[in-house]
Amino acid sequence: MRENPIYTVTPPDMLLPDNGPVITVLSSNTEFVLDLEALYENIFKTVPITLYHPDGAIDDANCAWVMSMMRFSDTIYVDLDNITELGLVCAFMVKKKGTVYFSEKNKRKSVVRLLNTIPEVNVYDNIGEYAEMMLNTLEEL
Repeated sequence: MRENPIYTVTPPDMLLPDNGPVITVLSSNTEFVLDLEALYENIFKTVPITLYHPDGAIDDANCAWVMSMMRFSDTIYVDLDNITELGLVCAFMVKKKGTVYFSEKNKRKSVVRLLNTIPEVNVYDNIGEYAEMMLNTLEEL
């Protein structure tokens, strides 16, 4: 049974929570968003979670909202397989240490190759691989 609320925020709404993790998911793939929501639900069982996502593709109408929400977020998740070019530029413009990239289908091979040249950037094959890394890091603490 879930003890924590998960607040899903989409454009044009805003929510600035008092506590709990705040994440932005940049993907037009609903399944990807739900998988990340489930991951956070399993890790943070007693604190509220705020999840921002554009509820579809990133375009001219929601680009400013996406940029603003990324600045409020603790972690930004970028689905390289299901993001528009504008969304990719937004992700690169908001330089956050907590940006995590995924490329399950490797649709943007050249972008993945470039990201792999940046030492502080990790590109994960899937959410399961990322979850395992996260849980191993938590166990070490």
